[in-house]
Amino acid sequence: MNIDPLFTTKNPDELRSRALVLLAMHGTTWEQRHREQERHIQEQERRIQALEEALKTGCRWRFGKKSEAFQGEQRQLVDEDVAADGADIEQQLAALLPGVKDSSANSPRRQPLSPNLLREDIRLDLDNPVCPDCNHVLRFLRDETSERLEYVPAHFIVHRTVRPQFSCPCCDTVHAVPLPAQLIEKGQPGPGLLAQVVIAKACDHLPLYRQQKIYQRLGADIPRSTLSDWFGTVGAMLKPLADALQRDLLQQPVLQADETPLLLLNPDQGKSQKGYLWAYVSAAGSARNIRLYDCQPGRGGQYAQAMLSGWTGTLVVDGYGGYRALFDQGDVQEAGCWAHVRHKFFDQYKANGSQVAEVALNAIRELYRLERLIRQRAPEQRRRWRQRYARPKVQAFHQWLLLRQQGTAPNSGIRRAIDYTLKRWQSLLTYLEDGRVPIDNNRTENTIRPVCVGRRNWLFAGSLRAGQRMANILSLLETAKANGLEPGVWLHDVLTRLSSWPNSRLDELLPYAGNSFG
Repeated sequence: MNIDPLFTTKNPDELRSRALVLLAMHGTTWEQRHREQERHIQEQERRIQALEEALKTGCRWRFGKKSEAFQGEQRQLVDEDVAADGADIEQQLAALLPGVKDSSANSPRRQPLSPNLLREDIRLDLDNPVCPDCNHVLRFLRDETSERLEYVPAHFIVHRTVRPQFSCPCCDTVHAVPLPAQLIEKGQPGPGLLAQVVIAKACDHLPLYRQQKIYQRLGADIPRSTLSDWFGTVGAMLKPLADALQRDLLQQPVLQADETPLLLLNPDQGKSQKGYLWAYVSAAGSARNIRLYDCQPGRGGQYAQAMLSGWTGTLVVDGYGGYRALFDQGDVQEAGCWAHVRHKFFDQYKANGSQVAEVALNAIRELYRLERLIRQRAPEQRRRWRQRYARPKVQAFHQWLLLRQQGTAPNSGIRRAIDYTLKRWQSLLTYLEDGRVPIDNNRTENTIRPVCVGRRNWLFAGSLRAGQRMANILSLLETAKANGLEPGVWLHDVLTRLSSWPNSRLDELLPYAGNSFG
């Protein structure tokens, strides 16, 4: 038995003093540990409080009024980062407070995974199906399943076509199965790779130089010049389909149009010019759901006239004067856009809280409320409802505008909004007379939005021909989307068939033709 040297003395007083020294030593150590533990707890509490405040701030930013400061793609990027911050904070809180219930339990229920996704079963069977308590053989009840989404990285494969060749000793000839027709003769890309290159640039907004780097990481070193050749070849092969799309578009009685700037390079002069991408859309409920783009070097009315040459019907536009020559011919009727009118008054209300603008917004809101109620009705029913319920409200709004026009300063913002509306008043009444005509041009603006996103990545079209090629490709892919098709699947299927498909049956390959694509 080992005895502490402090207690070897037999003198009671000395023994007592030594015991007090030892107690003081251990007491000091315990106090230090206690203080360290308190500091650790306080630090944890401060960290938890900071994380909770950050989480509340993120929620206020995401769902509060501050989020309205961002619009469009910028708003989406903010939402993405704020949501990621929330998940990050909740994970840290879960590590600090393991006994606290996960707040995600109160979050909205996740949507089930699509049944179209490929399933791979992983079975977790008992090694010995015997009860561990009584050793009886277990009886099977059911399979409990849970699903977790996984991602398999994209990869390249090489299809080797092997054709056994046979010779005839009598005829001195060689026989083999002929190669199937290829979209690019003596080329290496299959239809799936060509579809991927086109979809990545047109839909995912990835320029070819970025694609080249991605493919290099996957083990395929494809020169950018080769990717460019492939993209140009596919564009040429798809042009007849785009022309057929235009022919079908001009068979629809109600169309919508808009345009957006697109920078064009002039390789001969070595400088850029401002071009425009025009968008034409068949109205909702048309026999054909079509999106058509047209790239032109300007915004003059002659381009709309050339595209719609020979067409008669109603065209929904935002009031741009470039369409005036088309309407003056008499074959095309103009329909105005109430969304643009609302936007003019909304700007004034947002800028200075104008009460006049607020009254206008409330009046327009009533028109849209009716449209939501009759959206699914037949065109003739929509016309009757508009005549009965919307027309009186529109007439009252017109009288109110005339009255307010006299009482506002000529150069004020609210006066400009009123003048804009009254100048286009006849075209704004068109939708009341025809149930097929929409109340606004939002459908076309939504069609242009993917181009605006892609434009930030492309920066420009390398030439007018390049812009027209992209317009043709976008027309087909966006039309496929509008008809409920996955554009990559549709394009892959079309490129697989196109090399041997007869020209007389090209219409059968259009996205709305009813073929089973994919």
